[in-house]
Amino acid sequence: MLKFRVHCLLSVLLIAGCTSTSVVPLAQNRIIINTSAAPVCGGAGAQGVAVKMAAAETLRRGYSRFYIVAADSSNNVDVYQTGPTYATTSSTYRGYGNTIYGQSNTTFGGRNTIITGSHDASLGVVMLRAGDAGYQNAVDAKATLGEKWHEIAERGVSTCG
Repeated sequence: MLKFRVHCLLSVLLIAGCTSTSVVPLAQNRIIINTSAAPVCGGAGAQGVAVKMAAAETLRRGYSRFYIVAADSSNNVDVYQTGPTYATTSSTYRGYGNTIYGQSNTTFGGRNTIITGSHDASLGVVMLRAGDAGYQNAVDAKATLGEKWHEIAERGVSTCG
């Protein structure tokens, strides 16, 4: 039983951070980032991935700073629990004369918890180069991604962790 729980936990952890992102170009310096994240990521995780992807796309497209002009999010996560799929009954009885003593225990099992859906985030992003209006107040894309900004900008963000 413990081995089964460990395997389940590892499976959840491997799947837990999965995200997908699409980019919709609106103009040369304007895009929409749409991110969908696994239920375990939560809304904050989906938004975090969307912001990092906004920074990555900014650098990929030759800009250095960006700002968010619109943001939206949704949560369509559902949790279902199935009913029992089996029952096992064990009994112990003893008889003394005309009287029977004993007990029965029924154990139900096979319940499963099913988690479906995703946390979604959308960001409207304006990308800027040095000299563009609003550049000084915009978010620095490299600072958003951190020290390994080059690697992240190249490969993107696929986990919320």
